[in-house]
Amino acid sequence: MNRFTLLTFLLLLLTACEKRLEPGGLVVNDPIRHYYPVVQGEPLIISYEMEDTTDNPIFIQEVQTSCGCIVPRETLPITILPHKKATLNLTFNTIKNTGYVHHYIYCYGNFADTTAIVLEFDTNIVPSADYVRDYEDLWNEQARSNRGIKQAVDGTSAQKGYYTDEHESPRTRRTRDIQKKIDEHAF
Repeated sequence: MNRFTLLTFLLLLLTACEKRLEPGGLVVNDPIRHYYPVVQGEPLIISYEMEDTTDNPIFIQEVQTSCGCIVPRETLPITILPHKKATLNLTFNTIKNTGYVHHYIYCYGNFADTTAIVLEFDTNIVPSADYVRDYEDLWNEQARSNRGIKQAVDGTSAQKGYYTDEHESPRTRRTRDIQKKIDEHAF
């Protein structure tokens, strides 16, 4: 009995399962898009719906964009199960652009006909109506709106006050002398 069990175990070890990642078919809903104009500084959320049309799962290993201002919102790899749908969500930061923009998104995975699926979109980025702000103005607006807890704890730069060296400040010296007199009369 022990020899049979050992022989079966060794046979199973030597004949390990080998599963290859087969290519899958992917259909993207509207891979080329033209978005309506966007006000500069507002993020544009882009979502591409993808469907696996085969019996093999699809793994999107890498997503490359034509601009660093386009960031995928999902962690990679993205898995699309057979005959199921998934969504690739991206955020386009419009703060550094003005006018017409045209961008590409390259998705690399185990696709049947190609190594990469190319998605593209374009839009016009218009400055706000009050005046044309430059990059520094937009950056400062974004930084002010993202302060949150840090600003609540540390305060703004106007609320920080000032400090002095204890030996040079007449006010600190006067406060210390008054506190000494109070302490002498208290005891």
